[in-house]
Amino acid sequence: MEYKFTNAPVDLDTLPNHQELKYTPVSKARLHKVFSVIAIWLLLVIVGITVLYIFADVPYVTLGLSAGIALFFALLIAYQLALQKNIGYALRERDIAFKRGVLFEKITIIPFNRIQHISTSVGILDRFFKIANLNIFTAGGSGSDINIPGLTPEIAARLKDKIAHHLTEADV
Repeated sequence: MEYKFTNAPVDLDTLPNHQELKYTPVSKARLHKVFSVIAIWLLLVIVGITVLYIFADVPYVTLGLSAGIALFFALLIAYQLALQKNIGYALRERDIAFKRGVLFEKITIIPFNRIQHISTSVGILDRFFKIANLNIFTAGGSGSDINIPGLTPEIAARLKDKIAHHLTEADV
């Protein structure tokens, strides 16, 4: 049997357009978790500035520092609000796509036949807010290629099972 190598050109107009995908947004509980973490950090910073104000005789420095930190946290909250609108995933017949970003949008599309394994993770705050993360790994990386945060545990489990089902179908 003789093997004949071919490498035909692909018509770009026939390829599916990932920009036309309808992405499913993640749960709003992700935003509540992020705001909780921000509030904890803000509380620690307020305590630190208060200690600095009481024990150091530099009122203008603490005032300027407070204004800068208030601006930083306001921008951080605005960024997280905008990011919540721009995080989503799309499950298709042969792949999964994940989109995130505010200033720079990043879209990752992984075909099912490239996936090595899938896991879900739930941290302490995730458990409190009843959310989970879906982690999708391909070969060659030390971390997950896609980490979808803020899914309900039911949706994370369903996505994991659906993707795993596609992986086992490819083996048959």
